[in-house]
Amino acid sequence: MPSNDFIQRMKNQLLEEKEKLQDELNETSAHTELGDDQDDGAQEFELDEVNRDIIAQLKDDLSKIDAALERIEKGTYGVCTVGGEEISESRLEAIPWAETCVDHESAK
Repeated sequence: MPSNDFIQRMKNQLLEEKEKLQDELNETSAHTELGDDQDDGAQEFELDEVNRDIIAQLKDDLSKIDAALERIEKGTYGVCTVGGEEISESRLEAIPWAETCVDHESAK
């Protein structure tokens, strides 16, 4: 099980990343008007589609961070959700929201 200091450091990192992603999400909005006299509707449609993809990815990342923060609160952070093994600190440093060990990454 990771040390309390390590978990606190990861929690701070997760909270910082969450704030950054929330700011990005607030700045990114789907384009709602398609075509007018001065715009090319096809380009607007493409931009709208890209923005929706970005928004979906940001929401997915936020969900993963929230789940990791919840595991910290429950005392299960750093424990593989598939096999119950300890997740290495190096993996958690690389992917602070990791919920599985490397061996079980493909099993989820």
